[in-house]
Amino acid sequence: MKSEIIFSGIGGQGIILLGKIICKAAAGKGLYVTLAPAYGQEKRGGRTSCQVVISEQIGSPVISEADTILVMDEDSLKDYEDRLKPDGCLIINSSMITSEVHRNDIKVVKIAVNDIAGRIGSPKSANMVALGAVARTLDIITLEDLKAELKASMKEEIADINMRALETGYCFNGSQNRLRHRV
Repeated sequence: MKSEIIFSGIGGQGIILLGKIICKAAAGKGLYVTLAPAYGQEKRGGRTSCQVVISEQIGSPVISEADTILVMDEDSLKDYEDRLKPDGCLIINSSMITSEVHRNDIKVVKIAVNDIAGRIGSPKSANMVALGAVARTLDIITLEDLKAELKASMKEEIADINMRALETGYCFNGSQNRLRHRV
């Protein structure tokens, strides 16, 4: 079993943290992981992305086509939409992205992560809402694995709100979250 995931957004959105949390949770289960972060050259607000490969055996850390891609801003959608495997899942932060997807051979999940994080009381936890949505697409890592990693790696006062954000993203299925599969 193998999962290839790409996260992309703007510096400060916690993109690299998402990759680290997934990698630590996977490694804790005895799986092999690679994390390839990339930062833009800008001091603040530049492009940030993270590629994660989780597998039961050692393999290539290079992702040509991902199983799941999370995009948190418009430019990320433009840059990464074509890097998704057919039938892969593209998770879009609809709080910041208004463009439509051009492909019709993928699953698309639109979730307003910034709005949801604001409603649960912590705008800074938008990345955890997004991680919850990503967790729903993975067979290799469970929500419980991610919750255990959050609990182990964060101070209690911020772990609780981040745990709530993670669970909300995982369970959210309101009208703003449209899962569609076009073939």
